[in-house]
Amino acid sequence: MAIEDRILKGSVRRALDLIGDRWTLLILLSAFCGVQRFDEWKALHGISPSILSSRLKRLVKRGILEQQPVEPGSRRQCYTLTEMGADLFNWALAVWSWERTWVYRDSDHPVRLIHKTCGHSTSADFVCGHCNGRVGYFNITIERGPGYDALAVDMSSGSRRTKIPAINSRNNIGHIGRFVDIIGDRWSFLIISAAYFGVTRFDAFQDQLHIATNILSDRLRRLAEDGMLASNRYHDKPARYEYILTEKNIAFYQVPLMLALWGDKWLPNDAGATFIRYHDNCGEKLTVKPLCNHCGEELCQDNIDFDSSKEPILKSLGSS
Repeated sequence: MAIEDRILKGSVRRALDLIGDRWTLLILLSAFCGVQRFDEWKALHGISPSILSSRLKRLVKRGILEQQPVEPGSRRQCYTLTEMGADLFNWALAVWSWERTWVYRDSDHPVRLIHKTCGHSTSADFVCGHCNGRVGYFNITIERGPGYDALAVDMSSGSRRTKIPAINSRNNIGHIGRFVDIIGDRWSFLIISAAYFGVTRFDAFQDQLHIATNILSDRLRRLAEDGMLASNRYHDKPARYEYILTEKNIAFYQVPLMLALWGDKWLPNDAGATFIRYHDNCGEKLTVKPLCNHCGEELCQDNIDFDSSKEPILKSLGSS
């Protein structure tokens, strides 16, 4: 079966069908920073009222946000994360931790997390819930589950597309930077996913993903320019290239992994799990927990603060 079918049947894809456009990603990430009101999101991100209203209604309908009065008896409403929405916390941590290392290497990340337990600015180290061994691209085995054959590939939802402004320098990168390019654009997401499955050559990407030549060339160029893939010329006449996973991309793997685990839990297949993931170090079914990279204690929403007031953080969030 084509790799595209394996990707489209995965929990990451189904999760992205719920939350994978630029505005929804911005809304959710800023919700973890404490944004709850319509006017805050509108002012923060410059979202048109109609688009913002549409995205909030969709998130409420899907059970990720819930609407409630700002205070008892008030007609003014706010939006808070439900249990389902709050369970995206590991994904948000993965985004911020990856960005802190790979996007803001020479400057402070706009979202500075303080671990209350140790008082340090923190990033998440993701480990296995069974053996505490590190979790990443090189030590996870994925097998087809009982729900794989029962799940039909839905191509109609594959047209998710986000128009993203050009990024000319690191200083112009907004809060989620190229992260949106990768999972908010269908073709970039498919290419990165195929690369994780071992696809490297242009013709192989075409064969597996059925992408038009011009679109594939454009996305490979963008991903190579941003350091997500390294291009290697392996034939001179005609010039042919292979595209290899970079360290930056391998580190990024934890972002879709957290979405996959969230999707496994909240978007189940009636026939059973589509894929089953194992941690190679211990052989157990994969569960993940985030640890503070300073003190090693587990991170959760209750033991994390945002540095100082949220105002400078939110201004930085709004820059995207």
